Amino acid sequence: MSDRESAGRSVHLDDVEAVADALAADIRDTVRRFRRTGAIVALSGGIDSSVCVALAVRALGAGRVQGVTLPDKESSAETAGLARLAADSVGVRCRETDITPVLDALGCYDDRLAVVRRLEPGFDPDAGDTFSVEFQPATGDGDRLQTFALNAVRDGQARRHRLGGRDFLTIMAATNQKQRVRTLMTYRIADEENLIVVGTSNRLEIDQGFFVKFGDGCGEAFPLRPLLKTQVYDLAEFLGVPEEIRSRPPTTDTFSAPQSQEEYFYGTSVEMGDALWLAWHEGDDPARVAQRLGLAAGDVEKFFGLYARRAAYAEYLRTTI
Repeated sequence: MSDRESAGRSVHLDDVEAVADALAADIRDTVRRFRRTGAIVALSGGIDSSVCVALAVRALGAGRVQGVTLPDKESSAETAGLARLAADSVGVRCRETDITPVLDALGCYDDRLAVVRRLEPGFDPDAGDTFSVEFQPATGDGDRLQTFALNAVRDGQARRHRLGGRDFLTIMAATNQKQRVRTLMTYRIADEENLIVVGTSNRLEIDQGFFVKFGDGCGEAFPLRPLLKTQVYDLAEFLGVPEEIRSRPPTTDTFSAPQSQEEYFYGTSVEMGDALWLAWHEGDDPARVAQRLGLAAGDVEKFFGLYARRAAYAEYLRTTI
C-alpha cells in the first residue's frame, strides 16, 4: 500500500466538483468585489499554481485570466515549459520574464555564495557545482526538533554541512528575494491590466509558514487556502491538469540543486504529512495516530510539536494572507 493510500485516504475530497465550483465562485466574487476585470496567476509549473489557473478559468473564462512565469538562472529546466503547459491546457496566455538580472543586482546570488564557499571551500557554480538547503528532522531523544543543512553537490557527490543560525538566515533572506521579485513583477502586470492576483498557497503552507511574507504570501484570492495538498491533487485530476504536472514530485525550485519539498520543509511525504498535520490540528492522540499510520509514537509527538511551533511562528506571516 502506498503512502497516499495509507496516509491520505481520510483527507481526500468527497465531492470534488462541488469544491471546484465553490472555489471558482470565490475567485469570481473577489474580482467583482475589487472591481477588477480578471485575474493573473504566477505559474511555477507545479501542482498548486496549475490548479489555481484552472480554477480561475472555471470562474472567469480563459479570456479574463493571464499567466506569468518568472524563472531565474537556478530554476529547473522544466519550470517554464510546465508553466506554459499549464496555461495552454486551459487556453490562457502566459508571459515569461527571466528575473536573473534583478536578483543579481540585489546581491541574491553573491550573498548566498559567500556562505556556501565558507562552508565548502572551492565551490564553483561555473564548474557545475550546485547547492540546496535541506530540512533535517530531529533524531534520537534530544529536545531539538529540527535543523537545516547545506547540501553542496560537486562532481556528483553531495556534502552536507550543518547551517548555523546566521548562515541559515543569510541564505534564506537572500533566497526570499526571489519570491518577492516574482510578486513585484506579477503585481506590475496586475495593476496595469486591472487584475487580481491569485495566491497559490495551500492550507498547510499557510498554517505552517511555508511562504514568503510580501512574496508568494500576497494575493487577493487564495482558492487553495482550505485544501490539504492531497486535496489539491484531487482537484488537479478533476480539472484536467496535465499528467506531466500531476506526476511531478513537488519541488521548491529555489536553489541550484534539485530538491523536493519533503527535503526542504516537510520532512515526510506529502500524503503522510497531510495525515499527520490534520491529526494534530484535530487534537488526535499521538499514540492512536502512530498506530493508524504505522509510525512510532515518539516520532508523531515530534511532528506534533513541530507543527505547533511552526503555527505559532507563522502567525505574524499570516497578516499578509
